[in-house]
Amino acid sequence: MSTKNVQEYLKEISYLKSIQALLHWDMETMMPRGAVEDRAEHLSYIGSKIHSQITSKKYASLLKEMEGMRLKPREKKLLKELKWDYDLFQALPEKHVVELSKAQTMATHAWAEARKKNDWSAFKPHLQKLIDLKKREATFYKTKTPYDALIRLHDKEFSSAEIDSLFGDLKKGLLKLSHAVKKDGSFVKVKNLKGPFDINAQKKLSAYAVELCGLPASHSRLDESVHPFSINISPLDQRITTRYTTENLDSLSSTMHEVGHALYEHNLPREWAGTPFQEAISLSVHESQSRFWENVVGRSRAFCHFIHPKMKELFPAAMKGVNEEALYHIFNKSVPGMIRVEECELYYNFHIIIRYEIEEMIFNQGLKAADIPAIWNEKYKEYLGLTPKTYAEGLMQDSHWAGGAFGYFPTYTLGNLISGTIYQKMKKDMPNFKKDVGNGKLGKIGEYLKENIHSKGRSVDAKDIVGKLDVKDYLNYLTEKFEV
Repeated sequence: MSTKNVQEYLKEISYLKSIQALLHWDMETMMPRGAVEDRAEHLSYIGSKIHSQITSKKYASLLKEMEGMRLKPREKKLLKELKWDYDLFQALPEKHVVELSKAQTMATHAWAEARKKNDWSAFKPHLQKLIDLKKREATFYKTKTPYDALIRLHDKEFSSAEIDSLFGDLKKGLLKLSHAVKKDGSFVKVKNLKGPFDINAQKKLSAYAVELCGLPASHSRLDESVHPFSINISPLDQRITTRYTTENLDSLSSTMHEVGHALYEHNLPREWAGTPFQEAISLSVHESQSRFWENVVGRSRAFCHFIHPKMKELFPAAMKGVNEEALYHIFNKSVPGMIRVEECELYYNFHIIIRYEIEEMIFNQGLKAADIPAIWNEKYKEYLGLTPKTYAEGLMQDSHWAGGAFGYFPTYTLGNLISGTIYQKMKKDMPNFKKDVGNGKLGKIGEYLKENIHSKGRSVDAKDIVGKLDVKDYLNYLTEKFEV
């Protein structure tokens, strides 16, 4: 194959990325707190090695050699993706990569500690440093706005202008739908399951969900962390985390969310190891998979009917007198909340729109870290009618900014939109979709996603899967769910 030399070169880089991912996973789950400075050095060293390998003269010559070959259409697509990655890395000075890596590691640790203590002043300087570094990073790329440079690191198919348009249409649709749901009341006047919820029982429920969704235990781990996440060590080594509290059962939805991510990574084509064809199309498509399993499957009427006996078995006191339909309404209770990862589907996207608008203000309008809390509170009052009581339930609730992941948040809502279109397509292609979910036969869904999305890697774009993205399919999905 004409791409063999490039693929062999990239294998070593993929090994470094696996080491990097493993160090990140350990830092979030097992690492002793006192090791953070050493870990920052380790991660910056690995990051600089990856950067130097991708920007090396040897790799540049391999790409040039490939350009001069007679390539098949699939190989031309591979070359296009390889050059995209090369240009992204080539634009960044190695000094910046090392400095950013250290700052991200220190900020992540500072955030975790500050969040526990509700100490905004301890995290604020770390956040401002990351903002400054990412502003500098944006100048290395040629984009219409600084924020566009950061968005395309996570999804190159969308600009901020396109996202503005989509989010504007979505906002109108959601406001209309939320008013209808509120007026109807059947998903609003819902009593929550009453805790406390035994942690060991929750762990059994999460493990059951992982098995049900088809993530092999021989190729995955489920652990605990401050903020649930999924990380790919390699396709055969998936690490996911969730978090448990005796106050609610949100661990189930967060586990199914992370399983969606892990299944995508696990199902990427082995034969393209090290290349973009063994990577997800984009973070938006990645989020479509996690949101699909968490919401389209996990909060469906059919799934609630299926999971009901298991819930009664594990939480007999809480489930006393709760039938299948009641559980469905509990799982889809639609009242605005403060915490993004605990939010219902109907209001979730408002959390993302708030973060998106704040990021746009940071990078395109010069908003400083010190001024974010006031803006955050204003927008939460405007969009959700709520005001955070603490920093921990306000702007410090997510780990993304502590990791320097600016431009990531919009991919959650883009992922929701994509998941809506996938759902509409799947209903046509799989007439027994709801029946299969109701019987706990989720393997067919997994195979459909593997065949049509996962196995293709970056050999296709999002538009090849869902066409030109709009909000109609997603809004129709929500309207069907809430029956309004």
